[in-house]
Amino acid sequence: MRLIAHRGFAATAPENTIAAVRSAADRADAVEFDVRRCGSGELVVIHDETIDRVTDGTGTVGDSTLAELERHSVLDSGERIPTLEEMLAAVPADVECNLELKELGVAADVLAALDDVDNRVVTTSFLAPELRAIRDRDPDQPTGLLVSRRLETPVTTAVELDCDVIGANYWRCLTTPLVPRAAAVDLEVHAWSIERRSTAKLLELRGVDCVSGDRPIRV
Repeated sequence: MRLIAHRGFAATAPENTIAAVRSAADRADAVEFDVRRCGSGELVVIHDETIDRVTDGTGTVGDSTLAELERHSVLDSGERIPTLEEMLAAVPADVECNLELKELGVAADVLAALDDVDNRVVTTSFLAPELRAIRDRDPDQPTGLLVSRRLETPVTTAVELDCDVIGANYWRCLTTPLVPRAAAVDLEVHAWSIERRSTAKLLELRGVDCVSGDRPIRV
């Protein structure tokens, strides 16, 4: 079983920053971060639609230019909101990236950013249109469906989208047939978000391939 550093281990570092993923790269098999478009058109790494929670500023990412975003510190760390290109360049080549597409219309630019990247990158999303756009533009790019609570047929949907990975809440992985059904069609299974090693071991016995956590745990 492999460990994914969720937002660069968000409980122990300023989430979705270069410092976070560099630190996490020494303690995880993969790093996960979120991508959306800012007001001046660049792709930036931030989870929320607004900057209110993670910076000392206010406003939406989509209405803020990159220059405006760069003026703010993430969680009082001195780290700023990075561009996607900056984040990818910061991850060691032997560490996998899980890149979550947070909004529609970014697939083409994400793929362009991956052209010169040596890492294995899995482009993931809850948004089926973005996963379709990735697959249509680059059939070889690994993709992963993130399963919302409302999605009643997760494995069928992942197969229809020609995904390589399916990601779901750990409780769903433990209490529903999702994992064996995914294994039967060769989908790699990722479970989020884990805080205890005992939970990770249960998921490993269940057949989960990767667990995501906000802090380092032994798996």
